[in-house]
Amino acid sequence: MLNCDKRGIILFIVISVIMVVVVFTAVVLRIISNHTRLTHHQVSRIQAQYAAKAGVIYALDKLRRKDAAWTAFPVTKRMCKTVWAPDCSTPDILEYSLPKSVLYVDITAYDPAAVWPNNAVSGCQKVSAKATFTYN
Repeated sequence: MLNCDKRGIILFIVISVIMVVVVFTAVVLRIISNHTRLTHHQVSRIQAQYAAKAGVIYALDKLRRKDAAWTAFPVTKRMCKTVWAPDCSTPDILEYSLPKSVLYVDITAYDPAAVWPNNAVSGCQKVSAKATFTYN
């Protein structure tokens, strides 16, 4: 027959082990949750970076083809996925393949004479793009 003191010690040990397991589980779940959020943010940022690069390539192609809409410098165009996207009621470029996280991409082509006043670099064009993105 067990002594009452021994049963109290075993109960204390079991409760202590359960508490350690609960705290350890909470810490692991918190770490997993943080990593999921950080990974989602990283993916959204990379998608926005590639969308901006696509905007630069699009602008360079339009400039190479001497598109009339891209000849009045500086020219700024907004690329959006849909017309219902935030800040995109009148997009200049509709690009349905933009990821959900990218709200819009602003593309700007500058006058070469304003960028290089000494005309040291002839036949070159400066183009920049900025992607605005979000994540939930």
